[in-house]
Amino acid sequence: MKYIIFNIVIVGLLLGFTSEVVAQQTARERLEQSQATTHSVNRAVAMSSRAIQANRSQSVDIENAKWSRVIYRYLDLSKEKNAPLYYPVLSEGGRVNLFTMLFKLFANDKIDVYEYLDGRESFTNEYKINFMEFVDRFGIYYETVDGHMTINDVDIPSNEVQGYFVKEAHYFDSSASDFKTEVVAICPVIHHQDDYEVAETRYPLFWVKYSDIVPYALSMPMMSSSLNNSMTSTVDDFFRKQSYDGEIYKATNPRNLAIAQYAETPEEVKQEQKKIEKQLVDFKLGLWSEYTDSTKVNVDTKRRRVSRKAPKVATTISTNRSGGSMRDRRY
Repeated sequence: MKYIIFNIVIVGLLLGFTSEVVAQQTARERLEQSQATTHSVNRAVAMSSRAIQANRSQSVDIENAKWSRVIYRYLDLSKEKNAPLYYPVLSEGGRVNLFTMLFKLFANDKIDVYEYLDGRESFTNEYKINFMEFVDRFGIYYETVDGHMTINDVDIPSNEVQGYFVKEAHYFDSSASDFKTEVVAICPVIHHQDDYEVAETRYPLFWVKYSDIVPYALSMPMMSSSLNNSMTSTVDDFFRKQSYDGEIYKATNPRNLAIAQYAETPEEVKQEQKKIEKQLVDFKLGLWSEYTDSTKVNVDTKRRRVSRKAPKVATTISTNRSGGSMRDRRY
């Protein structure tokens, strides 16, 4: 009897040990599988980033394009199509909005940002902005811990950024025989109401080259539709596909004037905006229009009634064997 009980105990211990080993192996396998999945995702993101960058680098330089036009738009984040750039205002489940992403990249010295100059932009070292100077200029609260600056998410003024300036380049890529539109740079704009002022004032913060934020925009999911709440697109998709709704406030011109500087009334501003939009569409459509030759003669296929009158006889007859001069000839 004791022998039987002893065997049962031994078997039980062996089963427990075996199950523990299996559990440990299963947990280890799950960890390895999770790490492999994470590695695959990171590798896919990296490959996608390199592929897009390579594709863009192969395109013709905009400055050397046969035809190009630079357009500046203002994206009002209160509009439905632009809302994905504004929400979530505060960090939510690891998700942040576009300005919070830009702010953190700037704080960690991962991107360069440049001064907003009135009427022009220059992406040179001369106009790079220092992060500490930027924080002090706009009165952003921070704490210093062990000599390091710390800014909480709630102190990042993402709720005040209610718009973006976007610089677009529309050009004809002759190497690919294609009309392209690329976002060149973006500029977050704060809306602030000063004391004793009725209307809000726009304060552009800085310019950042879009090519510098592409690797991060590629891996930043966003909800692009109120009807589909799945994170099916990214910030890069949003800008690359021109999914935004932005009104034109300037088109590059020799005098470097914004529309409001030469249009006298709001109605004229709207007309000028529509005219520029139409010019872009007309040029794009004109590229694919059927080729027409101005020297080609349109032949009337309809049968014409033949005149039965006798042909006129020349009054002057040349004695030249070749049939006379060209003026004397009749056909």
